[in-house]
Amino acid sequence: MGFEDLYKGVGHNNGNLAFVHAIASHVGNETKFFPWHASPDTLKREADIIVIPCANQLGPHTDLGSMADRLASADLPIVAIGLGAQADNTAVDIQVSEGTLRWAQLLRKQAASSAPNIYTRGTYTTEQLEKLGIAETIPGGCPSFFINQQPKLGEKIWKNWNANPLPRLISVAGGHQAWGRTRDIEHQLISMMMDPMSPGQYVVQSMGDMIKISRGDFDTIEEKVLANIHAHTVPHYTREEFKNWCINYARSFYDVPSWMDSLRRFDLTIGSRYHGVALALQAEKMGLTVAIDSRTEELCQNTGVPFIRAAECTAPLTRAKLKKLINFDPVAYDRIRSERAALYIDFLKNNHIKPAVFLQKIVEG
Repeated sequence: MGFEDLYKGVGHNNGNLAFVHAIASHVGNETKFFPWHASPDTLKREADIIVIPCANQLGPHTDLGSMADRLASADLPIVAIGLGAQADNTAVDIQVSEGTLRWAQLLRKQAASSAPNIYTRGTYTTEQLEKLGIAETIPGGCPSFFINQQPKLGEKIWKNWNANPLPRLISVAGGHQAWGRTRDIEHQLISMMMDPMSPGQYVVQSMGDMIKISRGDFDTIEEKVLANIHAHTVPHYTREEFKNWCINYARSFYDVPSWMDSLRRFDLTIGSRYHGVALALQAEKMGLTVAIDSRTEELCQNTGVPFIRAAECTAPLTRAKLKKLINFDPVAYDRIRSERAALYIDFLKNNHIKPAVFLQKIVEG
């Protein structure tokens, strides 16, 4: 399959696979899958209710007016799961386009019942929606919190984390080449990842050009962009050495089971991509997110994923320092996961969605 087809299939970010895979496993009803541009006639003919796996759609970077028009024409009940707001930090309010505001208003309007039908990534998103006049949403977190179907996940993560005094094998959840403020952090993580006795991997999720380096598609990347990626990763290498480094270390995944199987090989996954880190915990291994904005911080706070703000991630970064930075309480993690699963089950039932049986097992612990 060509790159453009793959890139379109993952919604222009491989991290989207995590929550789409999760929601698909949570819904016990008969399901069909449609692209976001599906026509109103197709939806009316094929569906009784629309479940939308959401991301950080609330922000100045989107204009969802066209989708709002299609959903309005379809006139079916809607359930939105995992909706997030994006701003520089949680102390500021989001800005949204008229089209995205209309889309968010329509989601709430077309509820399947009188119960809340929008499950947000956390209290920040819920508060931002309220400021936009959209009330009664459920601040729950990301549904990828429940990819692993077993209870007591925190205990398993903790046991694996303490198998060695220091993490040896490291997987880096690679950031965006334009994120200059995290570049020094990225360089240090890459240096640790490249330990000759315990070589790791550099997993890329977005944007397209960053993903292309994992496939060796260098000729399709504009020179200026390629130079920026080079500077963001291994600037001390020559261009040919950089390309060889990409082939040896850069990886991208196009299904969740393969991604998680890879992460199981590593003691620690660290980086600025929330879902790239969260999948490690679902694979029973430790993760640490370098939070760069309100979106990543909110997700971590609501799903128990350890995080450190980028501004607090000061040099030098060593394996010993990372061990100290990670504040993980397995008992608290399992308690939060149980509570969130109970909240999620109620949300699904109230919106005429049959929850998967394993969700109740997570509640019961």
